[in-house]
Amino acid sequence: MSEQAKVLAEMQALIVGILQSGSTTVEEADRMDELEELLYKQNSFKKINHSRYSHQSELIASLFFSDNYTEAIEKLCECKITPDDFFGFVEYYYDDEHEDEALTEMFTATFIATVNQEYHLKCQSQ
Repeated sequence: MSEQAKVLAEMQALIVGILQSGSTTVEEADRMDELEELLYKQNSFKKINHSRYSHQSELIASLFFSDNYTEAIEKLCECKITPDDFFGFVEYYYDDEHEDEALTEMFTATFIATVNQEYHLKCQSQ
């Protein structure tokens, strides 16, 4: 499990606990801040200088959305982002309020499996 996956899993567990209790403790709020800080140090969440996209994985998602599949795989390799971390980013980042959230429906189990296979073929050979 990658560091990003561990951070996201801990964040999710923390959120579930907060929802179940109905309130947030100071410690929980502080831990959430720490986890978000760690999350934004991960390759998927790395900030980029782009006119439309803020993060590396957001740019990669846009490549998939616009049917630039090969370029998206190459960008995953270049940025050292695994498919698991990329799709973890997608699940976290593209919420109901994001303008491109509906586009993420293209990321089916079959699509994800194909990306994993292509990523390993392309990136492992480099």
